[in-house]
Amino acid sequence: MKQKQAKAEVLLLLAALFWGVAFVPQKIAMEHIGPLAFNAWRFFLGGLLLVPIVYWLSSRRQLKAQQSDDAVIHHSWRKCLPGGALLGFWLFLAAALQQASLVYTTAGRAGFISGFYLLLVPIIGLSLGHKTNRWTWGGVALALLGLYWLADFSEQAQLIGDLMVFASAFVFAIQVLSADYLVHRYDALRLAAIQFLVCGVLSAVAALIVEQPTLQAAVDAAWPIAYMMVFSTAIAFTFQLLGQRNAAPSHATVIMSLESVFAVGAGWLFLNELLSAKEFIGCGLMLAGMFVSHYGNHSGAHH
Repeated sequence: MKQKQAKAEVLLLLAALFWGVAFVPQKIAMEHIGPLAFNAWRFFLGGLLLVPIVYWLSSRRQLKAQQSDDAVIHHSWRKCLPGGALLGFWLFLAAALQQASLVYTTAGRAGFISGFYLLLVPIIGLSLGHKTNRWTWGGVALALLGLYWLADFSEQAQLIGDLMVFASAFVFAIQVLSADYLVHRYDALRLAAIQFLVCGVLSAVAALIVEQPTLQAAVDAAWPIAYMMVFSTAIAFTFQLLGQRNAAPSHATVIMSLESVFAVGAGWLFLNELLSAKEFIGCGLMLAGMFVSHYGNHSGAHH
């Protein structure tokens, strides 16, 4: 069991790494292509790439003895369609806000503020009757303080970008809660594939209305699209779903929150984005808030 758990945690760590580094190609792509067109390519192609993975993993799963709880999970594409479409809609909204924010703010900052969705999940969960405790509120207070330190009120454009990322984190939290509910009833990988395809189609329609997408722009942004489609979409989401099956939930969330740290590191390494001392303190407080919230939730959960 220990070995299974360790393997699951490595998969989650790789997913967090791929997502953190992804802010670099996402930022670079904005020099060549509109945010919506970029999302259309990345999600639609990523969704197509996931379809054969679904069949490959399904065939492997069929070989194993059917688990007793597997009976309540719907595996047909038709049954998974409504849930997958709903997730695709939330993903479309969140990704559009996050991607557009990179026109105004840095990859590292965007990566850090995006991580805030991990704290928003328990808060939004309250309205759905999920329980939370004082640790969560302490963590949120720390993270908000960090966000305040991170915000630069003199840079209007950057502030617009930061607010857009914050709004996207809120939508991501709704998407995570929706996925959490659906994943226990429907096949996770089929849901993921449908959500990406729906998100890709919605992004394409929005791009045609709002932007003037060209094929040349997609060619110019080819390597960021390829990275996002393969690593950030198909591989990272598959790793997340496989990892979450066997990892302890408390460990899983803390590992996923490292995405923020990887984003800052990648921004510094590849885009020469340097954080000021004030920004470092802000990031540190936000990270501390995530750890406090999740440590408290999971130590408190055992009482």
